[in-house]
Amino acid sequence: MKFRKDLNGLRAIAVIPVVLFHFNASWFPGGFAGVDVFFVISGYLMTAIIFRGIEQDNFSILDFYITRANRLIPALAFLCLVLLVFGWFFTFDETYRTISKHVISSLSFLSNVAYSKESGYFDAGSHAKWLLHTWSLSTEFQFYITYPLILVALRKIMRIELLKVSILLGVILGFILCIISTYKWPDLAYYLLSTRVWELMFGGLAYLYPINIERTKAILLKCLGLTFILGTYLFISIENLWPGYLSIFPVLGTFFIIQANKNNSFILDHIIFQKIGTWSYSIYLWHWPLVVFMYNYMNRNTSNIIFLISLSILLGAVSHRLIEKKVKGKNAVLLFILTLFLSVMIYINDGNFGFRAESKDPRNNIISTYSNLQMDPSGLFKKCNAAIQMRDTGSPQVDKQCVSSKKGGLFLWGDSHIGALSTGLRFELPEDVPFSQLTSSGCAPSFIMQRTGSNRFSKGCNYSNSIAYSAILKTSPKIVILGVHANHEKYDWQKTIVELYDMGVSKVIVIGPLPQWRPSLPLVYVRRHMDEKYITDFSFDKSLIESNNFLAEQHDVYNNFIFINILSRLCTGLGKGEPSCRAKIGDSLMAFDYGHLTVEGSRFIAESYVIPLL
Repeated sequence: MKFRKDLNGLRAIAVIPVVLFHFNASWFPGGFAGVDVFFVISGYLMTAIIFRGIEQDNFSILDFYITRANRLIPALAFLCLVLLVFGWFFTFDETYRTISKHVISSLSFLSNVAYSKESGYFDAGSHAKWLLHTWSLSTEFQFYITYPLILVALRKIMRIELLKVSILLGVILGFILCIISTYKWPDLAYYLLSTRVWELMFGGLAYLYPINIERTKAILLKCLGLTFILGTYLFISIENLWPGYLSIFPVLGTFFIIQANKNNSFILDHIIFQKIGTWSYSIYLWHWPLVVFMYNYMNRNTSNIIFLISLSILLGAVSHRLIEKKVKGKNAVLLFILTLFLSVMIYINDGNFGFRAESKDPRNNIISTYSNLQMDPSGLFKKCNAAIQMRDTGSPQVDKQCVSSKKGGLFLWGDSHIGALSTGLRFELPEDVPFSQLTSSGCAPSFIMQRTGSNRFSKGCNYSNSIAYSAILKTSPKIVILGVHANHEKYDWQKTIVELYDMGVSKVIVIGPLPQWRPSLPLVYVRRHMDEKYITDFSFDKSLIESNNFLAEQHDVYNNFIFINILSRLCTGLGKGEPSCRAKIGDSLMAFDYGHLTVEGSRFIAESYVIPLL
């Protein structure tokens, strides 16, 4: 197939925003849509290869598979091998085992399925997953496996023209499925081929239904396409459900540029974009592990980000030249088998080898302890968390113990972070004080706000908040405590507080955000702050300071609730570089993950800052 410089430049337009978004989301809030651009380009090229072979009656599915494998596997396998070597020297057993598990899923091209079962793409834990970005490669490879099989089978029973129409219908139905699935199952919809396949097939339409237009109109069409793509990068963000109906904009934009078929472009033909486009696959492969490395080992300042972006491009160029272009056939197979074998051995041994220095490190015991920690001996943290109950039982619900049968007392309402505080409150409150709790993961307390989507977090939250009104009327609590882990400025605190007073509540307390660390407090502690009670570390989530200031301002303006400023009590130097925050209570850490309180942390917060106000 004739090389098209515009498509190569378009690859650069796709990969650059993805890289910038992952290193700093504020630079390109919708940069993740670059993957959608890649999908359309890939669908166009694959459809062209398959249909030309079918029309000339010389298409070989086996040759197609071998070509695709030679294209994707060597660079991916080499990256995985490098991560296994890196993990051997620099990661603890728990992390090393996780890396090996994700290598296996990536090399088997099932990582999109694996990650869809773990968490959302934009969740806090994503920066602990070194191969998260391979979900898109798995989605694409699954398309490569199934697409030619289906087309060849359909060709046996229908004419070429009818086959083209079938693809058009498939795009329409796939887009409808994408919209519905994104609303109902957003985490699954983000990762799986079933909701992305229409984007790849849409690229195929550009080959099957080409348009011939004059030069001036072609330029306008290309400019419109670039506007759609760049507009998506700038005006869409993780706050929008994705892919959903909004993904039509980068898809259409890419389709327009392909249809314009203009190789004379100052932007797309520029040598920088051409080089980055040529290296784009390897740049994409290498950039995400460097992002994870930054979150785990480096300060996230601008100079470090620029350095790592430059390193991503350099490693991409080297990988393209030495791996993509040269490792083929038997060498690729050997590299694949070696990497897969090593990862299986590491996984079987749980990352623990007696002759590995990191396996001998006693800090492994700390990581293991907090990875398997039972945070609430009573079990009520889970029983009163509607999102967890939906995960475990299939429907959002809470245990009858969560809402007291007695009137008065205390009502705790919010997300899982405020739910972690319940452990300490139950310890410290007198047994005769009625205690109720509705604390669902990712759920801000509100009588009127609804979470969109039908994943367990949205359903759990909407259920939890929907029964809060009747539960509060039933129990008539004297005090209601509200809280959520972050983004306090996005919620309707005043409406909720006023409504609570109208319902007869005597006192409303709002708990401010607790310190949070990326990727987790245990990892931060064992790597850089062993035996320190207070720590100053670049991994502290400074965005919480803005949320905390918002609550403080709300308190000053309305003065109708008690604000417990946890950050100011646990941290010093807020707003002045990296704050120093309390990390330990006795021999225990404050949080067992990025921010959920341990039992000891929960008891300390309850006893020191909450109980005295009750």
